[in-house]
Amino acid sequence: MEAVVRVHGGVKFYRGAAKAARAYVERDRSRADDYYLAEGSGAAARLTATPDDVTGAGSMDGETYEQWVAGIDIDTGRKKGRVRDDVSALRFVEVTVNGPKTWSLAAALHPDTSAALDEAQDKAAAEIVGWVAQHATTRVGPRGRQVQVPVEQIEAAVIRHYTSRAGDPHRHLHLQVNARVFADGAWRGLHSVGVRDMIEAINGIGHAAVATHPEFRATLAARGFTLDPVTAEIEQLAPYVGAFSARTSQIHRNIDRYEAEWRREHPREEPGPRLREVWDRRAWADARPDKVVPTDGAELVARWNDDGEEYLGVYKRVEKLRHMGRLRPFAVVPSGSEGESMQSFVDGHGVFHRITTT
Repeated sequence: MEAVVRVHGGVKFYRGAAKAARAYVERDRSRADDYYLAEGSGAAARLTATPDDVTGAGSMDGETYEQWVAGIDIDTGRKKGRVRDDVSALRFVEVTVNGPKTWSLAAALHPDTSAALDEAQDKAAAEIVGWVAQHATTRVGPRGRQVQVPVEQIEAAVIRHYTSRAGDPHRHLHLQVNARVFADGAWRGLHSVGVRDMIEAINGIGHAAVATHPEFRATLAARGFTLDPVTAEIEQLAPYVGAFSARTSQIHRNIDRYEAEWRREHPREEPGPRLREVWDRRAWADARPDKVVPTDGAELVARWNDDGEEYLGVYKRVEKLRHMGRLRPFAVVPSGSEGESMQSFVDGHGVFHRITTT
């Protein structure tokens, strides 16, 4: 099985085997997602859209998702027109719906924020798919005399991931627009270059839909969080991003190295989920030799809480005192070491506290 994923201006163009597409989306998260996703909840949500409406069409398990990627009409079981089956055939174009790292940290800390962020990202996905349905085109007519026409219907798959490959909190959606679209009475090929040219609008729609989502904003405010007006980072959690990001980068590099070594020894093969789980655990062990390696998703999420004592423990203690009315921020200043900052606080008794964070 072969697959080629090319990135142009933030849009990924997936070409190749449908089975490899399933492996492609599964490799972008850790086993911690198993903790969040209930058994049988499906690998992907399917959306159908016209220029006037976006409709949820249920969930797809792994096998159904592979059929969808291969150009099969899930409702009828028939191919969507003349579907190419060679390795160069475009299967879907993908954009990622995510946001600042601090959004994911807040969701990991508070279940109500987690639910609100899920809802906001779902809203963003629907708005993006609706916008693409209004602006995407396809070609109609004989070779050499083709003209561009608006699409009448598109389909998209939405795959939700809660973690990065390193197992850190990283809320994001893979939004995949199927390369087969309906127009002028038949299924045809999506004009993919047009989607690439839409990326600035797509990114803007997705970011704005989440950042301005009323329930998400209200939930953050209730927790005492505020958003930076320029970056939309949660200001209270921004100092703690660096520690998570450094470890994430190391684990990513480890996993990439294992995969490259394996592919050299197994050409034209795709690694399965069990092998990727082995790589996940090995990467954790190599990156954090002083820590016990998690064995399942629940343990990995619990590890976030352990790391919270290391990375977010300061925040948790400060937040508890603030809610009790016993603490107010005093200053945030650079520390002596690169990447460090000093957070100073004054509690309700007038006692000054200075805490260094990385």
